[in-house]
Amino acid sequence: MIGMNKSRAVQWLYDELPALEQAAIISPETAAGIRAYYGPVIVRSRQQLALLLLALLGAALVGLGIILLLAHNWDGLPRSARVALSFAPLIAGQVLVGYTLLRRRDSLPWREGSGLFLALSIGAAIALISQTYHISGDISTFMLTWIILGAPLIYVLNATSVALLFIVGIVSWAGTLYANNNQSVLFWFLAAFLAPHVWQAYDKHAPGPRMHLLSWGICLALPIAIGLVMERRMPGLWIMIYSGMFATQLIFGRLMFRDSKLNAFTLSGFVGIVIMGLILTYEDSWRQVGWQHYRSGYQYSVWGLVQDYTMVLIALAGTALPLVRSVSGRDRISVAAAALPLLTLLGFAACSFGLEKVVMAVILNLYVMGFGGVVVWYGFSRERLLYINAGMAVLSVLIITRFFDAQISFTVRGVLFIIIGIAFLVINLYLSRHLKESVS
Repeated sequence: MIGMNKSRAVQWLYDELPALEQAAIISPETAAGIRAYYGPVIVRSRQQLALLLLALLGAALVGLGIILLLAHNWDGLPRSARVALSFAPLIAGQVLVGYTLLRRRDSLPWREGSGLFLALSIGAAIALISQTYHISGDISTFMLTWIILGAPLIYVLNATSVALLFIVGIVSWAGTLYANNNQSVLFWFLAAFLAPHVWQAYDKHAPGPRMHLLSWGICLALPIAIGLVMERRMPGLWIMIYSGMFATQLIFGRLMFRDSKLNAFTLSGFVGIVIMGLILTYEDSWRQVGWQHYRSGYQYSVWGLVQDYTMVLIALAGTALPLVRSVSGRDRISVAAAALPLLTLLGFAACSFGLEKVVMAVILNLYVMGFGGVVVWYGFSRERLLYINAGMAVLSVLIITRFFDAQISFTVRGVLFIIIGIAFLVINLYLSRHLKESVS
């Protein structure tokens, strides 16, 4: 697989070949050999990306506009007209998809636009027919039906826009069940349906916008989904699940997207670890944690408890497996990130045996401080201002939270703020000069 930067370099080389041939620097046979060696290069231009975005926006606006027009005049229409209008967008969407598959299969805007339009039309048709014939049901049943009927479009058209709509749909469906105190273990089976599409996008378009969009969709949806589907029968499991999830995201992002700056997995994992670490520095986060506070009752599902235990195992295993490669590669940021789920596992067990909650709060304060220090050190060793500033920001936020949590005078707080600010300025000034000297 050719990375984005390498693709641009090869494209530049191809553009130079005619001039080199004309100047008799290389022969036509050599130029042909170079092209055969590197192969075709597909570089998506900004115009192609703009066309894709316009196609998606146009399809969404047309679909929503049709729904609004139908809703405005719906009550005054006879039932036969309602049925016909309910199926009209659906039929139009199928015609567009059929045309795309027959004539525009290689056009990304056509695939994404027609797929999104048909997916929205499916939901509109279900809602309108249900309203016309007064079919009973709840919002969760409607959403699940819509999701199942629209999901095949992801693979029929290889449409990322439909995949993103699918992610929003299954999270929203889990939210409707959560609002009614129902269990949504089925969420994970629906999410698994998307896995082959994500892998294909990573394998073929890792540096491109498709994988970036999917990455952000997954990273934003996953924390919300976990909060919606957890059973919470065993208090405190959420600490290990979220810690392991964010650590896995950071490690995975640094392993698989090294050439991509600020990819969704690395950024969301880093922010998630810092937020989780700061939350766990408060003693209240460790109250009523462990099997001593096990909850029982008819409202709790056995399958839900099994799901929670499974998520703990997956979160911890997801951290441990890629960590082996990170340790061998001496990626200290990943190692520091993996320490958080390990600490939460030990903390859960210790609290279950009656450990004082303040002890875990102190340990987590030290962890956040150490994590920020590792990030700063990594930035110094690589001469990268982004990491230095990120690590300093972590340390600053920790100090600020402790200021509002502890009995410290305003004078001491002001002096420490000044010291931290000066440290920021000195470090940035030093590295800026050092980098200029290295370039010169």
